[in-house]
Amino acid sequence: MDNSLNCDIRPLALVVDDDPLVRIDLVDMLDDLGFNVVEADCVSAALAFLQTGGERVSFLLTDVQMPGSRNGVTLTNRVSFVWPHIRILVTSGVSQPAVGELPFQVQFIAKPVTPLALMAYVDKLTSPTPPPT
Repeated sequence: MDNSLNCDIRPLALVVDDDPLVRIDLVDMLDDLGFNVVEADCVSAALAFLQTGGERVSFLLTDVQMPGSRNGVTLTNRVSFVWPHIRILVTSGVSQPAVGELPFQVQFIAKPVTPLALMAYVDKLTSPTPPPT
């Protein structure tokens, strides 16, 4: 019997994209950057996971356009309000959200997302902010 504890201390990221190939690429990139990654194919699945595991998630990467009545902008606004500790990066290959549509601390990256660009945004979003002077 194995009595060892699995204490993986890597931060947890949630990737939300309806395109399975894009989602796999994003999951792989975030895994390479040191994240444990959970994936969802729609806003409803993402919110269901967050309801039970939102406190453990430190980073959200979501597409803007998804099937159903809720999109990535809706998800982003909800997550910012309910789980303000989660850092958020929004992506799209079609359209960039309008100014004011996303919370001010949310960043946008255009598709296709490259590993180098993703690393830069992750570093920017997850680096500690200096205290105000």
